[in-house]
Amino acid sequence: MSYKLGLIFSTTGSYAALGRSALAGAMGAIDRIAQRGGVRIEPVIRDPGGDPSAYEAQTAELLDAGVRNIVGAITSWSRKDMIPILERKGGLLWYPCPYEGFECNDHVVYLGAAPNHHVVPAIDWIAAQGMTRAYLVGSNYVWGWETLRLARDRLQACGIEVVGERYVPLGSTAYHHLVDEIIATDPDCVVNSLIGPSSTGFVQALGARDPGRGARPGHLVSFNQTEADLAELGRHADNLLSAGSFFAEDAGPDLAAVARRHAPNKEVSCFLATAHAAVELFAAAVARAGTDAPHAVFDAVTDAPVETAIGLVGIDPVLRHAALTPRLALARDGKFRVIARAECAVPADPYLSRQSAPPIERRPGLRIVR
Repeated sequence: MSYKLGLIFSTTGSYAALGRSALAGAMGAIDRIAQRGGVRIEPVIRDPGGDPSAYEAQTAELLDAGVRNIVGAITSWSRKDMIPILERKGGLLWYPCPYEGFECNDHVVYLGAAPNHHVVPAIDWIAAQGMTRAYLVGSNYVWGWETLRLARDRLQACGIEVVGERYVPLGSTAYHHLVDEIIATDPDCVVNSLIGPSSTGFVQALGARDPGRGARPGHLVSFNQTEADLAELGRHADNLLSAGSFFAEDAGPDLAAVARRHAPNKEVSCFLATAHAAVELFAAAVARAGTDAPHAVFDAVTDAPVETAIGLVGIDPVLRHAALTPRLALARDGKFRVIARAECAVPADPYLSRQSAPPIERRPGLRIVR
């Protein structure tokens, strides 16, 4: 017996590189599971092209066609547009991307990094370096708004002044006024929550205007920069600090082989790795439950952690989020090198209700990697 699994990723449009990387991970997992003689999965692939309304329509189409589970969505905008359809038609979304938190829906399994996996460790690292002035820039939609709101709160709690905060439309490349303002205000660090071509162009423009900034580790910070499109940033990405739950440095040979076979850029990214893990979790849950019925597979996946390409992953049965291992990494020559990581997987805290105050002595909360 085979089980249908919807894969909805924008492999065209403004953030296509992220979608292509995630789809590569999902397809690689389906191939590997088949080779091991595991659950037979029939992928049903859709490409919304970065259009939120297309996510909604394609989700309805898949669920009406008998698909019960979907791995997909990149942006929070698209996820939030999918949720009412999932609620109305009884589907389950396995969401593999980092997000801004403050959500817990009965029709979603949250597998990407939550704010305590990216915002909190990155801002605490900034504080530990003695930086005192920050500039915030993001894409003008829920991810940008919320991650920078959380960053602003944490920065101010650390005694760091926010000297500017600006947003650009999703996919926009009109950012030169931001670069002008950054040069004028001269912050210690720039926190970048842009995505897709907006981020690529911004980093390149900032680096061209202020080449010294890129030479200073952590003076450009991201919560979502991965290897999916790191090479596109060129030399201006050098010393960019990124926070996430997985980097290519930690990939085993099987995941590296998946990237070589399926990813257009041949690189492992967090999007690829977590989408791969999403399919592994789905397959394990179906094998345990003997069905792909959403309630049954969710109960099954929370029974016990599952060994995946990103390690042992457990899902909180109440909050519906994965426990992940936060990491900080610096970019250099088109690669990320992990400089700090948590000692073990950290339960997601999507509402930041269990976070302690920022460290008074400005010590990083992650173990330094030598």
